[in-house]
Amino acid sequence: MNHFFSALKFALNTKNNSTKGILEEEFKLVLGNETVGILKFSPEKRKTFKGAILAINGMAYLGNQDPRFKAVCRGMASCGFLVFSPQMQEISEFKIRLESIEKIKGLILNLSSNPEYCPDGRISLFAPSFSASMGLIAAATPTIEERVKSICTIGAYGNVQTTLDYLMSAEGSDEYGRMILLWNFVHFGIGENEEVRRALHASILDGSFLRESPELPKVLESLQPANREIFKKLKEDRNYRSEIWNRILQNAGPFRSFLQDLQVYNKLEDLRAHVSLIHGVEDNVVPASESSLILERLLERDLPANRSKLVLTPLISHGDIGITLKTLPSIFQLLNGFAFFFKHAAAKA
Repeated sequence: MNHFFSALKFALNTKNNSTKGILEEEFKLVLGNETVGILKFSPEKRKTFKGAILAINGMAYLGNQDPRFKAVCRGMASCGFLVFSPQMQEISEFKIRLESIEKIKGLILNLSSNPEYCPDGRISLFAPSFSASMGLIAAATPTIEERVKSICTIGAYGNVQTTLDYLMSAEGSDEYGRMILLWNFVHFGIGENEEVRRALHASILDGSFLRESPELPKVLESLQPANREIFKKLKEDRNYRSEIWNRILQNAGPFRSFLQDLQVYNKLEDLRAHVSLIHGVEDNVVPASESSLILERLLERDLPANRSKLVLTPLISHGDIGITLKTLPSIFQLLNGFAFFFKHAAAKA
């Protein structure tokens, strides 16, 4: 019950963006050839913590400085946890890169090896969307799996191929996610075309900032008519998008290998952590069936079934952990999902 109250406190403080009693500091870690900025959130007046949590943000331009994600980190810190939120530069630049997985591995190893942060040598992981799936891959790596004790994912994918196919072709799939995907890979389908990519990027930034005065119309005015038409068809013509997506898959030999490296469902057998999978039932970026697939694979591990929990909820949208109070049964179910995560994040060796 104690962990349920922690989940309730987390939800309320996140929704209210409460900063009371939370210290926020910034420091840097050197990982290989890169220096990574880290935001550290901790509860005031506590010398010991329930546990440490590595919180990886989703694809938003402001990265770990995004006010919505900072509210989530403060919410977890208010429950007695030490929370680390790294600046994942490539993610905040909307780049889908394998280096993100390697960086998460490095962060897990570095932070969990610091006895000041993780006395038992283990850390927990919290992440939304594609970041969550990359976190699962990182945490299932043989040299890493014993360092991670609890994971909470929000809207993770299990099969990268079906998720990308859905984003590109399905009726009602999310335009923001689709534009990110096209910006990363459209050159495999239409060749190098900086004007089209510039328009895609403007569309992404308009969506990330929810701009009242979008930049895209100005960018479109500067494009050659032929490129303006290509962008319009990518945005509005589902059949054309499907044709381009098929061309991307056919033309990109290395891309196929890249997709296999981003695959989640076939990499989970070595994952030791407890996992709470939370997914919005109406998610139009990553279908909720993806978290169901992850659960199926987690249950195939040689571990007790009670080490995994799936919550499909109407209360959240894709990767959005803001809590909308609608119906009591759904609220209770969602809070139990967070409570499961907090319970095992607080577990001692």
